[in-house]
Amino acid sequence: MENKLRNITDSLAWNLFLLAAGSFVYVIGYKGVAVHHDFVPGTLYGLAVVAQKIAPEIQLSYWYFLLNIPLFLVAWKSVSKRFFLLNLFSMIVVSILTSFIQLDMGIENEMYAAIVSGALMGAGCGIIFRSYGSGGGLDVIAVILNRKYGVRIGCFYLVVNLGVMLFALSRFTPDKIIVSFVMLFICSVVTEYVLALFNQRKAVRIMTKKPEELIEVMIQAKYPATIFAGTGGYTKQRVNMIFSITDNLRLRSLEQLVFDNDPEAIFVVENTFSVIGGSIARRKTY
Repeated sequence: MENKLRNITDSLAWNLFLLAAGSFVYVIGYKGVAVHHDFVPGTLYGLAVVAQKIAPEIQLSYWYFLLNIPLFLVAWKSVSKRFFLLNLFSMIVVSILTSFIQLDMGIENEMYAAIVSGALMGAGCGIIFRSYGSGGGLDVIAVILNRKYGVRIGCFYLVVNLGVMLFALSRFTPDKIIVSFVMLFICSVVTEYVLALFNQRKAVRIMTKKPEELIEVMIQAKYPATIFAGTGGYTKQRVNMIFSITDNLRLRSLEQLVFDNDPEAIFVVENTFSVIGGSIARRKTY
């Protein structure tokens, strides 16, 4: 079952679906809300918006396409051809949707509009990054930095968007820049949330005097487990620590299993930043 699921998520059709769905949600957030309040969406899409303000005779979709060209050359040389082609597909979808989608959600309050557009655009970005591609533009740089140096994608966008907002000051009022930045902050937070939504893992440390019995039932229940030998600091008695990784859905089941077999066990749960490898989470390669 697990191998079948991995085959699906690795398939070209699934990745194209994620890119198309994420692009659609992102453009809905901008064309349905942000554009009606003259918000600056940030990153390369934001630069395209500012460029259109300077040269309105060129459509936004054309500006976005032109600004993407040098970054696609970087993707071709620095990552893989698959990543390049998936990015090309995403960029074309975003350009087409930007040209043809005409929508107004009717949100008049600017702060409400910033919240809704930021959430939609962030959700779109997060769906896109769940694939083996990205949304084009500065997404290419974000993925390269994340892959080589572990830079978080949401944090990268937050920093880049500061620069975009400074550039946009020449064409937009300070009030508009501030509310746009609120939108972009929400977008970054939601992007990180969507990326972590199905990858959250819990690190569990179990101090027990019955390690052999507990390991046996954990293995039967298909929980990964590693034993570390130790000594109690106060009692000086031998004690073992079992280390395991699980997710939010199975955490309570593991807790119940542990205390059913050893009521005196100590059960410690920690949030993890990243868990990759083995049967837990496959490393994403571009």
